[in-house]
Amino acid sequence: MENTKIIFTGTESTESQEMQIYFNANNEIFIKIYDWETPEQSEFITLNKATAVKLCKVLKREISKIQ
Repeated sequence: MENTKIIFTGTESTESQEMQIYFNANNEIFIKIYDWETPEQSEFITLNKATAVKLCKVLKREISKIQ
């Protein structure tokens, strides 16, 4: 696995927020939600492969509903 971190930034109304996604040393997908205005309140979750695949499917389904 390559050493890559992907960062998504928020919309214009949430520009100070970002989501970091990367593969960690425990063979999991690590997702961190970070707000530059309140960095002490950042949240994270780790997902195994099956859960990450399910999340991807749900996101695709929900994205298809956007007008």
